Amino acid sequence: MKTHKLAIIGVGHVGTQVLASALHSHLFSEIILIDPRTELATGEALDQAHATGLLSRHNTKIYVGQYSDLIDVDICIIAASYVYPNGELPEDRQALLTQNANIIREIMTNITQVTHEPILLFITNPADTVVYMAATEFDYPKNKVIGTGCSLDSARLRYILAQMYDVAPHSVQAYMLGEHGYTAFPALSHASIAGIGYQQLKQYFPNITERNPDEIKEKVVLAAYDVFRAKNGVTDAAIAQVAIDITQSILLDDHMIYPVSTVVEANEYHSEAIAYSLPTIIGKEGIVKVLPIALNEWEQAKLKESLISIQTNIDLAKRI
Repeated sequence: MKTHKLAIIGVGHVGTQVLASALHSHLFSEIILIDPRTELATGEALDQAHATGLLSRHNTKIYVGQYSDLIDVDICIIAASYVYPNGELPEDRQALLTQNANIIREIMTNITQVTHEPILLFITNPADTVVYMAATEFDYPKNKVIGTGCSLDSARLRYILAQMYDVAPHSVQAYMLGEHGYTAFPALSHASIAGIGYQQLKQYFPNITERNPDEIKEKVVLAAYDVFRAKNGVTDAAIAQVAIDITQSILLDDHMIYPVSTVVEANEYHSEAIAYSLPTIIGKEGIVKVLPIALNEWEQAKLKESLISIQTNIDLAKRI
């Protein structure tokens, strides 16, 4: 019987939440933690291992490992990031990139010295630039390099629309696309509730004040900062669950569609390959198919803004 092995690189706030979510998913027989802070990683491994004595837990082997242990790993989730002191926030994603670029290059160098087989799922920000670096600088199979991208942004969008219309979030179909960051935008031309398109919702919900796309975009993007401020610079629980949901889709080969960040080849919206989020079919080999859905005029303008922002970061990464 095939068993599954997960590696988590970076055991800070997010990596610790990923570990907890992974254990509750019951998908893995082994979980390896890799972090230069070995004492911290050992403590997290022991803390979670002690809970395997409970009836609610499976007997998952949890331990601190080395990059050499990645040789037979199925999926590697990279949550490593520069930690700002005292809950400080970076001025912008470019400031964060100057700290994280070399961290990611060191991690990718260590991984590729051992293997090119595991699917790599990146949480580290700036997400799109990190994915582009990993997929283009290290000869790693592009279908196996994935960023969580706008998956969490899209969950926030569905939550916000559900709150507006007083329905369950699962009844909402909607995506945030483009950059995982301030220029992410809602593709409302494809949004629906119970199959009812966003522009037709006022016929069914006449008492709800309709919001324009710019208002919804702002509300979704700023939702992350609400969490940051309240939790002293950390958003960890929701993104950890996003990562495990994507991981489950990979392991089960269920072809779920997520707005993940991948390297998208040239298309009608850009002349060169660049990493950003589009609806993407996920399976056992990672990226099965990217779906470059049609966008209206407002969405095309917002995508252009996203691509400019991402390319600026990519150009900066090349200079670091």
